[in-house]
Amino acid sequence: MTWNVLSDVTSQALAAALRGTAARHAALASNIANVDTPGYARADVSFEPALAAAIEYARREPGQPTDLISASMPRAQRDRLARTRADGNSVDIDREMTALARNTLAQRAAAEMLAARIRLLRAAIHGGRT
Repeated sequence: MTWNVLSDVTSQALAAALRGTAARHAALASNIANVDTPGYARADVSFEPALAAAIEYARREPGQPTDLISASMPRAQRDRLARTRADGNSVDIDREMTALARNTLAQRAAAEMLAARIRLLRAAIHGGRT
């Protein structure tokens, strides 16, 4: 593992959260675009459990490389539990719009936290001067 100023567990976790929310955003956008497509099965991305497990591992084993946080790449999966309409489509537009809003907030929060960490590092490098 190559070390850089953003290789700490928190920065890697925030970067992984940004990748996860971006993948979820793409899945939700596809669901919304296909709301009227007969037979379309909604998709979702679940990255939080894998990310939480990677963070827990990194905290338990502080000397070990934390690459598994950055290595976890979320993928969209079909939601087999979603109710299907008569046309075979399982997209509920209200559910999708709510999930999209929630995901947008999570993505903004992670981006703002990572930007704040970078500002702190920049200030430290410049001796408190920006």
